[in-house]
Amino acid sequence: MKIHEYLKENHIFLDFEPGDKKQILGQFVLAMKKKGLISKEKNILDELLKRESLGSTGLENGIAVPHALIEKIEAPIVALALIKKGIDFEAADQMPTHIILLLLGKKDNPGFQLKLLAHICRMVKETDFVKKVRKAETSRDIWTILKEEEEKV
Repeated sequence: MKIHEYLKENHIFLDFEPGDKKQILGQFVLAMKKKGLISKEKNILDELLKRESLGSTGLENGIAVPHALIEKIEAPIVALALIKKGIDFEAADQMPTHIILLLLGKKDNPGFQLKLLAHICRMVKETDFVKKVRKAETSRDIWTILKEEEEKV
């Protein structure tokens, strides 16, 4: 299972304004709706915030992986936002978060999302993915970095 097969170039966002966790997730969901990736942003935002209330999905090294299982989506959705200035996502290492890799899985197939989460964690630990993406300038650059770094895992 490869993340780059689900993360399309037009699912990568480079223009979010820094804010708190709720604001960033709100921007993310709205941007996804504008691109036609989702239709019911309130439900999705509520599910993401509900998951965050259980414990932050901010990992170490500047990446967060917010995720939720959604009732009525046709296929899993993976999207990424690069926030160059960084934000407080209540990360495990208490450092700023620069990359948000958002996953929306189908509620009737939670195993798929768990496999993606495990793969992301492994890639973050075993490669320079975060460091390289933080220097990226375009969506294409980010997608290419993801593909190249995934091949190392």
